[in-house]
Amino acid sequence: MQDNPRIGKVLLALDVSPRSRTALATAAALAAELDAELAGLFVEDINLLRVGSLPFTRELGFLSPDSRTIALEDVEQALRREAEEAQHLLAETAARLQLRWSFHIARGQIADELFALAGELDLVVLGNRARMGMRSLGYLLVETLPGLTRPTRESLPVVAVYDGSASSHRALELAQRLALSGSLELRLLVLASTADEFSSRASEAKVLLAHAGITSAACQCITYAGVEDLATAVRREGAGVLVLNGDRRFREGEGFATLLNEIDCPVVLVG
Repeated sequence: MQDNPRIGKVLLALDVSPRSRTALATAAALAAELDAELAGLFVEDINLLRVGSLPFTRELGFLSPDSRTIALEDVEQALRREAEEAQHLLAETAARLQLRWSFHIARGQIADELFALAGELDLVVLGNRARMGMRSLGYLLVETLPGLTRPTRESLPVVAVYDGSASSHRALELAQRLALSGSLELRLLVLASTADEFSSRASEAKVLLAHAGITSAACQCITYAGVEDLATAVRREGAGVLVLNGDRRFREGEGFATLLNEIDCPVVLVG
């Protein structure tokens, strides 16, 4: 594959959930592989803050039936604590891998703030869910309860979407680098509308991968018309991480939210 323009930074939408920690590991691996800055972004959800400002908002305990009134100050304090922990996780990971890093806090909608910060040559890694609503108030508690276990993603495959475009070429190269660095299986979702088109694109992708020493990548045809169809295909492949070109459907509105909320693995968007 041809050399790509130098990546400026690997930008990660970060919280402290196990899913986001997995995305941090993916983002850090990419930053180390590409000698790029690891940039974390913590977004204070504006909708959550609006809910916290309502006079009748109450929190129901996870471990008891009691409820209590929640004020805006409570929500802001909880978000500050979570941002501090997210920054600590980022700094700790960056120090361990000797990475350049930065941390930003913004208030608004995740998609708007994330892509406003991203530059043309930056990679975007998504780990947290697009919409949490009231669950965010107790999310940290639920995700960190002692004894709570979740399946490891260390042995799950890297899944890349390939459509023959220049950006999907770059996505394919990043996917193969992730797979090789982690000794992981690589699977391809090849976008095609006909059997001949699938055969042509799958052959093209395999030739590109062969130059990197990958000769056993499985290819599946997808003819998805929307993001939900893509999410279904990704779940079927049991992806540990998804790599795809970040076109407009994934950077705006419902497409962004659906992609994050319908799959349970980190997503790497390549410009």
